[in-house]
Amino acid sequence: MDYIGEAKQEIKEVSLEEGRDLVEKGVKILDVREPGEYLSGAISGAINVPRGILEPAADFNYPGANPELRDGRDEEWLIVCRSGGRAALATKTLKEMGFNNVSNLLGGMDAWQSQGFPMVAPSDENMTITLKEPCRID
Repeated sequence: MDYIGEAKQEIKEVSLEEGRDLVEKGVKILDVREPGEYLSGAISGAINVPRGILEPAADFNYPGANPELRDGRDEEWLIVCRSGGRAALATKTLKEMGFNNVSNLLGGMDAWQSQGFPMVAPSDENMTITLKEPCRID
């Protein structure tokens, strides 16, 4: 928790309402949850890059990088996870990697869902990792 607390001192965080406004405005959304979590429900248009592989997925020189993420350093990004901790760490990391406009969603997808904000059952096409057998979280 100390790492998360330190990260939160160095990043921009947005409320649920601000996050919803950003989504409606069309910002890019990065969901850093694990694939099974992502497939259980996500914000429409979100790409899924689990926190554990974020650095190579955003690296200019890594052959397996996610092109949308790697080349999106000047885009506006909303970073989400389940409750906000992993996304805070990811936001800090992306900022250190040269992403100019990244924000962490306070409360994450748990808070988003509890407010009844729109979610979709995503396909695996926006995932960096494809599961052989998708996990289902009921």
